[in-house]
Amino acid sequence: MIYYFLPDSGKFGGVKVGCQLVDSLNHLGFSAIIVTPDGRAPDWFHGRFAVLPDAVAMRRIGADDCMVITWPPDHRRLAHLPARKVCHVQGTDPLMDPLFADPDYLLLSCWQQADDYARDNHARGTTGVGISISEIFFQGTQIKNGNQVAYMPRRGHHLVTPAIRRCSDLDFVAIDELHESGVAACLDQAGYFLATALGEQFGLPALEAMAAGCIVLSVPVRGGIEYLDDGENCLLVDPGELASRLHWISRPERAALRVQIAQRARATAANYHPQRHLKRLRATLNAGLGEMLS
Repeated sequence: MIYYFLPDSGKFGGVKVGCQLVDSLNHLGFSAIIVTPDGRAPDWFHGRFAVLPDAVAMRRIGADDCMVITWPPDHRRLAHLPARKVCHVQGTDPLMDPLFADPDYLLLSCWQQADDYARDNHARGTTGVGISISEIFFQGTQIKNGNQVAYMPRRGHHLVTPAIRRCSDLDFVAIDELHESGVAACLDQAGYFLATALGEQFGLPALEAMAAGCIVLSVPVRGGIEYLDDGENCLLVDPGELASRLHWISRPERAALRVQIAQRARATAANYHPQRHLKRLRATLNAGLGEMLS
């Protein structure tokens, strides 16, 4: 059995990415399960996986099992467990360094920047398992409202306030505390998405917005260099220039450029469609990872 330990079941990108990996492994014939502190399953997105409380999983886990962690504090907390140890690398925060340096852990990475970090800073190899976007973000049917700007206020709201003042002809919609289906519905209608989370590791909402055909304006993110191509499929902006760049791209004379960016954004996001991701993951498992996890 593969036990994937999560610190929470709340609305955090890392929770969804972890559950998506477990879902994919189950789909490909492995036995994998999510472990949360209280055994509560994330209920804000769709997935096919079972959930166990932390205490129950820790009693059951044995030497023939795999334990997967992604949260740095679990490195020490679960060190005593007899299972084979795996880290699902979702970022390169300095708190991850002890995990990168621990030879007992197999490192599964989600994107290239994490591969490079582990190699350059810890002389560690990684196995790429990629990342995907939920299919719901590809199923848009709405006619876009070109004046609507979606953003997530939990991180970076202070960056949006100047844009609201500068772009008074645009309608700003805050996406907050919605289930995944609600987020997808908002992005389906919006013409723009502001990715304002400074210090973000990957920027999954921006990629989801690209799948929905939004014009994405994003502050720099570490893992986002994998898919953000400034001026081609998005606009990469310094935080202080968000308002001016939104005003610039939203002018009527740039309608043709907006269409091109949105089309390229959808094409980029298609590389992260769940079916494409599943195909790549199957190949990685067949190339040796499957034997390590079995």
